[in-house]
Order: sequence, then structure tokens, then C-alpha cells
Amino acid sequence: MALMSRNLDDEPPTGPHSPEPPTGPHSYQPPTGPRSHEPTTGHHRNEPPSGPLSHSGCTNDQMEQFRRYSTSEHELIGISCKRCSMEWARAEFLLPQYRGEEKLLIEGEKLYVIERRGGESLYMFITNIEITNLIDLSRVLKAGDHIKYPMKLPGDLYRRGRAAAGRALIDRIPEDLYHHAIVEDVKEVHGSCDIVTLIHWQGDGGNSNGSSFVSGSGSASIHHQSFDLASRAEMIYRCDYQEGLVREDNRELTLARAKAWVGERQGYDLTQNNCEHFAFFCKTGLWRSGQGIFWANMILSISRLFDIDEYQYTTVEEISDISPGDHIVMCMTIRHRCHMIVKGKNRGSQMITVIRFIHDGHDRRVVEEDLRLKSLCMKVCQHITYEPHAVLRRAEKALVNGMDPLFSGFNCKHFACLVSQRPKRP
Repeated sequence: MALMSRNLDDEPPTGPHSPEPPTGPHSYQPPTGPRSHEPTTGHHRNEPPSGPLSHSGCTNDQMEQFRRYSTSEHELIGISCKRCSMEWARAEFLLPQYRGEEKLLIEGEKLYVIERRGGESLYMFITNIEITNLIDLSRVLKAGDHIKYPMKLPGDLYRRGRAAAGRALIDRIPEDLYHHAIVEDVKEVHGSCDIVTLIHWQGDGGNSNGSSFVSGSGSASIHHQSFDLASRAEMIYRCDYQEGLVREDNRELTLARAKAWVGERQGYDLTQNNCEHFAFFCKTGLWRSGQGIFWANMILSISRLFDIDEYQYTTVEEISDISPGDHIVMCMTIRHRCHMIVKGKNRGSQMITVIRFIHDGHDRRVVEEDLRLKSLCMKVCQHITYEPHAVLRRAEKALVNGMDPLFSGFNCKHFACLVSQRPKRP
């Protein structure tokens, strides 16, 4: 306790650790100290690079840390950064309103940053076309199409969800989910059903029914998979995107995105990174999922039934809803919520810089990390708090000077409340 009172209330730090608010949609704020882009990986950041791959999203300038988008003839279309997820593509593959000013010159090609815009209202621009002829799919499906088909929720997960929801929410648990995928190829087979090759998230043993990884268990990866789709789905829908959302001829970019992610084995999450997120991203460059939003709200509703906290929460819908010094709670996985203090944000890449306390076994310390803002995020509203600049200063003091856990069960929530909440007067 003495360490916290001695270090957190001094004058604001100066020099390389002084926080400066970012400006502009792709502003860069040079931080210090160890960080990790996602909860499972980390990287150090010092000065922004000045090489040909330098960009405003992060300090990554190593080509092997970028995904390459290319045609079937290996012609470069674009690239994306594995750390901050910013994308660049050739001008002819982008609608003018989505083409930013930031450029990279790669392999002699001028690539423009893709400006991501739009909220959940983007679903208004998608039409679901039911495919009734499941035999001759080659007539209605093309490479680059986004399709979906219903699948049953695993029985055990369905029963657990209804049991956890209780009487108040039991009727809101659906029996079906839709599996989403990108069509890579359709081969016509005379006298039999056509064979469809998909690129999608799939579970153990090539199983795409979601039984192993909907709940976060088992393994999942993005794979190619060829099969007789008609034998697996009673109905199939093709998701058609209107011209105002994507280019009519963007199939090459869609396939290039999908192929660049083949082999990905980390990060599947029902609410944050599911099959619909992936398919929607391949078409638009945006991570969106109506099913993800449904399940995020469902999990939030269930958690609130058992929440005995004295604090009030507001839902964070856009990155503009949070500011430096805010105390937020973000679901890192379907089971784990983490409290943290916001240090900065980058609207262009939907990345936020946070300071939080980690308690993973013997690794118990304050860290500064870059995280992608997730759809299930809440801002804590307390009546007795320090001003935002003071909250940030207290969190940075703990980061720079370190701190010992105040008791054996000390966790991220205790840390966030300690730096943001004023002591209650008797």
C-alpha cells in the first residue's frame, strides 16, 4: 500500500514517458515499455520506423510481419499488418471513399491505406439470396462469394446456455447458428452434386459445425475445405453486397484476403472473431458479425444477473466512446473479463493502448499493451473518481516504478479501481 501512495500522487512524469494525446485518424503516439498487440503476444516499441514499410498504425516494418494479398498469378494486390491490422491495396481495388492518403510503395506498386468506416448499419446493404437448387451450385455460386448455412448449436452448449440464462432470458437462446464462409472454387460434377471449396474457420478434424470451438474449447483454424455442400446444408444463402459497400469486381481482393489468412490457428472467439467476422472482413475489410453482437449481448445479460458490483457500466459501441483515463472492462475471451485503464486510441485501426495488471501464475505486474477494441466492452462509471489525467498519471507511475500485489488475490479489477477511485471519506 505504501508503494502506491508514494508513487502515484507525485508530479506528472516528464521526458519519454509523458503522455501526448493522439491527433488525426491514424495518429501515432510513441510509447515506451513492454507491450503486446494481443493478449497472447508482445512486442517492444521505441521510435517509429522510417523505412519503406513505416506506417501510422504501429512500428512494424518487417515484411514477414505483413500478410501479402495476391492474385492466382501471384500479382500483388495489397498487404496487411499482422500487428495492427491496417491494410493497403492498389487503387483499382478500392472505392474512392475508402481510399486513404497514406501510401506504401511495395514491389513497384503504389498501395493506398484502406479507410475502414461504417457501423452495424452496414447490414442494410446486404441481401441474403436463398439458393434452392443445391445440385447445380456452379450456376449460382462464384469464387469470392460469401455464403452462409444453418447449423445446430451443440446440444451440451445449448443446454448450458439456457441453464445459465435462467427464466428471464431462456427464450432468447436460439437453437441455430449460421456458419459463414468464402467460396474459393466450385467444380461442376455431371450426374452428381457440385463440389464446393470454402475458406473458413473450422474446428477439430475439419468439422465446421462449431461443436468444438463455439464454446472456446478445442482447436480451430482457417482452412481450405472441399466437399459436397448440398449433403451438409438443408438451405444455403448467398450474401450479396450492394455496390455502395464494396466494388462489384472485388472478388480478387476478397479471395486474396481469405487466402492470406489460411493457416491462422489463434484467436477464434464466438463474440469477437468468428466465421461471420472473417467472411465479412474478406468482403469489406471490416470485422462485423450480427451473431457476435447477439452473443456478446447475451453473455453481458447473463453476467449482469450475477454481478454484485456497486459500479455502473455503460456499453462502449465505438472507439469514440472512450477517452484516456477511462476505466474499462473488456471481454478478452468468452470466459474472461479484464479491467484496464485507457492510455490512448487510434481510430484508424480500432486499436487502444491500455495499462492493466496481469496475474498469470507467477507473472504478476503492471503492463502497457496495444489491444484491438472488442465488441463486448464496458466503461465503468463511478461517482468518486480522480480526474482522467490524474487516473492516467497514477497508472503510469505504477507502470514505471512497478508495484507489488497488495494481497494474494489482487487482480486487474483491484488495480484499475485503485488508480481511478478516490478513497471514500468516513
